[in-house]
Amino acid sequence: MALTHLTSATFDQAVNAGDDVVVVDFFATWCGPCKMLAPAVERMAELHPEAHFYKVDIDEEMDLASRFQVMSVPTLIYFKNGQEVNKTVGLISPAELEAALEKAK
Repeated sequence: MALTHLTSATFDQAVNAGDDVVVVDFFATWCGPCKMLAPAVERMAELHPEAHFYKVDIDEEMDLASRFQVMSVPTLIYFKNGQEVNKTVGLISPAELEAALEKAK
């Protein structure tokens, strides 16, 4: 399942849509760990339809990367009610991804 890519124009509306958890995967196309994490994020999106999962390419959306102080990729930022509630940086296991999602709820 391919995740929707957000841009500066679509980001705020997506993150502020309702009170569901929103997970945004900040990545780069050249990043090996990002490529390794992507299938786990996509699988988590399938397992958790109550949450919303998106991607942001930091090279195309540098302003969003700067806004959220993304210094390393992959970075997953978890939002609830439009507010950042959790962040993971680097390659994490599916179990760590699940735990971070539960913490964000």
